[in-house]
Amino acid sequence: MDAVEKRPLIATIVLYASALALAILVLVPILDLIMVRVFWSGFPEAAPLTEYSLLALAFLSAAYATWSGGHLVLNSLKPDAGRAASIVNGAVAFIAASVNALLCLASLSLALIGFEPQDKVFGLPMAVFVSPMAIGFLFMAVFTVMKARGGARVAAALGIPFGLFLAMPAVLNMAGAAGLYSGALDWLANASYTFAGASIWPLAISLVVLAFFGLPLYAVLAGAAALLFLASGSSIELIPSEANNLFMNDSMPAIPLFTVAGFILSESKAGKRLVGVFRELVGWIPGGEAFAAVLVCAFFTTFTGANGVTILALGGLLAFILLDTGGYDEHFAHGLLTSSASIGLLFPPSIAVILYAVNAQFVVQGESSFTITDMFLGGLLPGILLVLAMGGFGVVRSIRAKTPTRKFDVKAAGKAVLSSLPEILIPAIILLLYLTGTASLTEISAIILVYVLVLEGPIRKELDQGGIVGAAAKALPVAGGALIIIAAARGLSFFTMEAGLPEAFAAWMTTAVSSRFLFLLFLNLALLVVGCFMDIFSAVLIVSPLIIPLGAAYGVHPVHLGVIFITNLSIGFLTPPIGMNLFLASYAFGKPVMKIFRDVLPFFIMQLVILALVTWVPWFSLALIGGGR
Repeated sequence: MDAVEKRPLIATIVLYASALALAILVLVPILDLIMVRVFWSGFPEAAPLTEYSLLALAFLSAAYATWSGGHLVLNSLKPDAGRAASIVNGAVAFIAASVNALLCLASLSLALIGFEPQDKVFGLPMAVFVSPMAIGFLFMAVFTVMKARGGARVAAALGIPFGLFLAMPAVLNMAGAAGLYSGALDWLANASYTFAGASIWPLAISLVVLAFFGLPLYAVLAGAAALLFLASGSSIELIPSEANNLFMNDSMPAIPLFTVAGFILSESKAGKRLVGVFRELVGWIPGGEAFAAVLVCAFFTTFTGANGVTILALGGLLAFILLDTGGYDEHFAHGLLTSSASIGLLFPPSIAVILYAVNAQFVVQGESSFTITDMFLGGLLPGILLVLAMGGFGVVRSIRAKTPTRKFDVKAAGKAVLSSLPEILIPAIILLLYLTGTASLTEISAIILVYVLVLEGPIRKELDQGGIVGAAAKALPVAGGALIIIAAARGLSFFTMEAGLPEAFAAWMTTAVSSRFLFLLFLNLALLVVGCFMDIFSAVLIVSPLIIPLGAAYGVHPVHLGVIFITNLSIGFLTPPIGMNLFLASYAFGKPVMKIFRDVLPFFIMQLVILALVTWVPWFSLALIGGGR
């Protein structure tokens, strides 16, 4: 955790407010579950408390991510990299500040006039509980200015009035509701609509271009959504409104809770213990250490939903272990670890699976019936295939190198398993609670977070209070960064659906391509490109509404389609020129991106083979839900 003295008071307040929201988000579902089991009656206000603590956590932690540099970007330029870089950084700061200012007013308008007066929680107006959206964007605008350097700070400061100008329709709506209508405000609102309509293409292209030079992805998505709504004469309040609606889904709190749990595990010695377990269990097999590395990567990515945690936190340790065996060179070790960092996205409690299922249910609107459980089961066999394929590489390499293997030691293996048994049991606990209906996904994620906190803190004493706070301080910006992207992407997704683009695209595609085989081929090619250029959260929310109607038109089962979708995106992280895992591995291992890709290439090809199997053999996705054919 960065030292408190290095943060201004305002950033510290935002951080601790985020932690408070997280604490409420953890405690309320557990309290409700206990009351239901003991008293047969739950906590009456558990649902709204959980929903609005998630909302507060999302936008306040996103604000802290602005201060700490935790937002997801494709690339960035150093402030002192020359005049051209200074101009580009100024443009990035200008746009980011503009988007934050615009969304601050749009969120404020939603809070003040978006709900009926009788809509109250605990007797308080809804505006109180929705206000963290506006507060979060306000802090994001302020922190954007504070974090900018030199001329970029001036540009960021100028971006705020520009964002306020674009938000004039929201200001007009608030003024009208308060009986303060004026001709000047009406003129400014119309000027905003006119400007957006006339400049939408140059501004949209600027957003895309600046995404490659450091503009946070949430600002790209939210800025594009705002331009589209303004150009079409629609209300920009729809962006925060859709984010609010999405966060009301009872599965969404699981995303930040599992993320924080994964970070706490990565900050403890759990990774080293798990490596030790798998080495003892499979070290006697040629390539056993490689299998162990793959399993550890899958375990951590499953919980955090962030490839960066696995590569950055464990990459160096796992690479050292592989190299220490003498059977693997640096190229193989780096390629294996980089390509294995995202295969955990298919296993429960994968955040990507949860988000896809939630969004798909919203898109189909009752036209097709499937659950998050179906998606979890659908991803198991494809995920196992990927693990076996990656681990199989290690076996083949070890046999060819005639790497000496250790003798299986029952006593050592038993000791290693016992030392890591509490962590090993986590996936089993999740599946048992979820599949038996004992607890909801949100309740399970809260239980797991408390379990991990107690285990790695008071019991193992590997993380003291400062260590736990530090892990949370690292996790919250990642969780906030993910949630703000989800919120921004939902607004853009809503516009595409309201504009009828999915249906139009499906109609055009079914006319142009009559073969299901060709459709799946084109789908895979397109999704590999999407996975290369987009993070998994925005890809799920923006792209899946376009392909879900297509899948139905070609008779592709929605679970099968979802597995194809997530598998493609996980492989897309390895696809040049900007596959995210390539950049993270480049940073972790200190090698140029293209050298990393050369290391990854054999594993990349193998994952494409697995993708082909998953795509054209539906049985792998549907066997466990009774739909294999």
